[in-house]
Amino acid sequence: MTMKTIPTVIRAADLAAYSPANHTGTSNVRVIGPETVGATALEVLVGTIVKSHGAKPHAHPHLEQCAYMIEGTGESEAGGRAESIPAGSWSYVPAGVFHTFRVTSEQPGRLLVVYAPPYGENPAHTITAPDPAVQARGTTRVLAAGDAASGCMPLIDRDTVGAQWVEVDAVRLAEGSALVCAARHDAEQVLYLEHGHVEAHAVERRFELVAGDFLFLPRGAAAALRCPTGRRASGFFIRGRDPSSSSATPSD
Repeated sequence: MTMKTIPTVIRAADLAAYSPANHTGTSNVRVIGPETVGATALEVLVGTIVKSHGAKPHAHPHLEQCAYMIEGTGESEAGGRAESIPAGSWSYVPAGVFHTFRVTSEQPGRLLVVYAPPYGENPAHTITAPDPAVQARGTTRVLAAGDAASGCMPLIDRDTVGAQWVEVDAVRLAEGSALVCAARHDAEQVLYLEHGHVEAHAVERRFELVAGDFLFLPRGAAAALRCPTGRRASGFFIRGRDPSSSSATPSD
């Protein structure tokens, strides 16, 4: 697929699935990444995992990982502590934290998975056995998306969980409401629309987004969103910052 560096709408159903390394019973679709939209700071996947399967023990020394439970329920374990992840919840895993994940519901789990910076199934970005040289840069967190009022509500960022390279905001649009996603020169941005319908204008282009769509905004691109009258919409803004920038360098 030809890379794009302009605002682009991507649909997971249009892309091929693959079986990720160090997982069982898992099928992933890479929606946002270098090969789909030319992203360099962010990767977004949609994963489907059958009951009692998921990710084997591993850590990403140089990546932050977030996952949103779209459907089903799961369980994450890190640092000897297991946490349930119900539908409608996000989990945040800092760089260097050893963790596992499995689906616990009878129905397959569907997840939105975010890596910042991109992972790309690169073996150099994963360890499968504890390494004393790899330092955990925080603790895992599970956060409910909640029922925010119309607008944006920060869920994952430096202030809420200590994230260095990734940000997630819950987006809620009442019928007829509008919202501006400001340009970010330090980050790539993605709108994932979970429910509803949204009209978007970005860099003199007009898009119609329906549930399940992704709108990719490269650095420096803003978007104006509008929810049509008689409808409501909800989803998430996901942002990835370049780790090479001085403002995004993690502290020990």
